[in-house]
Amino acid sequence: MKRLLFFSLLVLAACKEDVANLPAPIDITEEALGYYCQMALVEHDGPKGQAHLDGMPAPIFFSQVRDVIAYLHMPEQSHAVKVAYVQDMTQADWTTPGDWIRAEEALYVAGSDAVGGMGAAEFVPFSDPTAAEAFARDHGGRVLAFADIRAKDVLGAKTPEAEAAFATDDINARLKALGQ
Repeated sequence: MKRLLFFSLLVLAACKEDVANLPAPIDITEEALGYYCQMALVEHDGPKGQAHLDGMPAPIFFSQVRDVIAYLHMPEQSHAVKVAYVQDMTQADWTTPGDWIRAEEALYVAGSDAVGGMGAAEFVPFSDPTAAEAFARDHGGRVLAFADIRAKDVLGAKTPEAEAAFATDDINARLKALGQ
């Protein structure tokens, strides 16, 4: 029994040490650019994301939460992700997103009428289940845990216009639909 207790305490201490060694989230500055779009984050409304990569001195930022979740689902990354953060919308508004929370600990409202900083449907993060449910009730969508988000949920077509653009083999029709 003493051995089991000692082993349990050892594992718990190791877990706490791993969490303590994670990089802290970095505040967005005027110079911060979105990883995919290379546009200034401060020019976009809505929650943002950031990922801290192994061996990199600074995080990469994302103009919307959907993008950081997509990044985490892509297998072809050059560096291991130490931790990813998203902005909590529990007590925030769309122009002033909340504090950073770990991406895997957030609840997300997917399929709502919320549009992220790059104009695509957004995955809206919350630390509080009641706030997430209220947002889904007011804006549509469903509440998902991070572990329940599949790659196809974030890597597929993002809006009805984008889906329509890829429903045809005609490249000119695609480009016209995407430009609208």
